[in-house]
Amino acid sequence: MPDFINTWWDSLSFVLKLFYGIAILSAVVLGLQMITTFLLGDTDTDVGDFADADGLEHHDSGVGVLSVKSVTAFFTGFGWTAIGFIRMGLTMPLVILFAGLIGVGMMFLIYFVMKSLMKLSDSGTMDYANAVGQPGTVYVTIPPTKGPGGQVETMIQGRLVTAEAIQRGNEPLKPGTRVQVIEKIGTSTLLVEPVECYFPEV
Repeated sequence: MPDFINTWWDSLSFVLKLFYGIAILSAVVLGLQMITTFLLGDTDTDVGDFADADGLEHHDSGVGVLSVKSVTAFFTGFGWTAIGFIRMGLTMPLVILFAGLIGVGMMFLIYFVMKSLMKLSDSGTMDYANAVGQPGTVYVTIPPTKGPGGQVETMIQGRLVTAEAIQRGNEPLKPGTRVQVIEKIGTSTLLVEPVECYFPEV
């Protein structure tokens, strides 16, 4: 590492070193994530997601508010904002407060940007009929007797997709349950059955 970088780093206080570490590491990771997304498509993983009540015809591409990308964006915004406010002379409680607010703003910004990009990417190209016959895994509990609100992860056109899902059974299908897609309902809702109950037509 060049001497001037070592000199600069040694001149920093412990707190500034901490925030620079957070900011630089998260910015690099976020940059790599964005490059990977544009080159390979979305490969993000949800840490958690808000419940979506748009109805059966809505499709979520698997980009969540608490996805890996949005959480990384939070730390990127948090770290760089904290550095700026520390150098401005603000007290640490105010630094944490303002940096946290900016971080949350960055998190939601990345969420909405990625969701918009994925919807544009899916528009006119994703045919959910291609999911019929594919195995899948329940992502959000699927209520019984065609109740709305469930989601399933399955492969469509070589890509892992999170789609709205319903079932005919009388018992809810819990997250992690292996299922088979047997029919497309509407535009993007999938009718599924547990693997052990699926028997293809002869």
